[in-house]
Amino acid sequence: MKELPMSPRRQPDGRPEWRSVDEMLAQAIAGEDFDNLSGKGQRLDLSAYFASCPVNRIAGKLLKDNAVLPQTLQDRRDAEQLCIQASQTLATQKEYLSALKTKICAQAPALCRFFPDRPTALAALGLPTWPEYLSEPEGAPLPARRAFIDGAKRLAELVAAYNRRIEVAIAEYLDFLRQANACAERLNQQVAFSRHLPAGLQLKTSDLTEAEAQVRTALPPLTPLPTDLAQRLNQYYKTARPSLWRRLKKNSRIAVSPNTCSCSVALSPNSSVNTAKCWA
Repeated sequence: MKELPMSPRRQPDGRPEWRSVDEMLAQAIAGEDFDNLSGKGQRLDLSAYFASCPVNRIAGKLLKDNAVLPQTLQDRRDAEQLCIQASQTLATQKEYLSALKTKICAQAPALCRFFPDRPTALAALGLPTWPEYLSEPEGAPLPARRAFIDGAKRLAELVAAYNRRIEVAIAEYLDFLRQANACAERLNQQVAFSRHLPAGLQLKTSDLTEAEAQVRTALPPLTPLPTDLAQRLNQYYKTARPSLWRRLKKNSRIAVSPNTCSCSVALSPNSSVNTAKCWA
């Protein structure tokens, strides 16, 4: 059976002769060599892209003309692109988290500035340590109860959104790596069982456990505020700023200590009559 002639390495004058695949195919068509191809009438094996036999040269030509990569090269390209997408997605999520953390730090004074010191704030919030995103207490006068609690709730919502976004970022990152591993494993298997594919095509898969540990170290979650934040702040508000009646009751006893006597005045809640006792 006649085979497709190979391109001579040297011209008659000794110079190297280079011919493109198109030129060799044109010569084969002109010489009717296609009629004698060993694989005539059979399906082309496009996976044998790197084989040098005439049939596989035609397969390579068809792939090139139709802008189609053989499966092995397609898997390698997909694996590389998926790894790039994983890195780009993680970088985008980091930028978003950085902007969100800036909002959290800007909202923190709505809660912290009204506490006199850190121990008081930690006791009121039920936190063991001081979260990094909280601002320093300033001992500012307490605002209206609703404004105080609403500002704290907004801060808690931002912190919860930040932590949820971290989980989304990690899940997307690992999903891209998982897809890249699938392409790389398919590629490596094809290379291992092929006589024509070079071993250099193989790719190393990512260790998903190690990748997750690294990204969690790079994106640590923020300490969440307690779920019963509103109840805790209500209790603190009652203690730090008692009602008008409690303030009147507390201030209803006045002690006077002149040089000659001491006097105490008491207001009875059930009567409008003041009673006074004086000791000389």
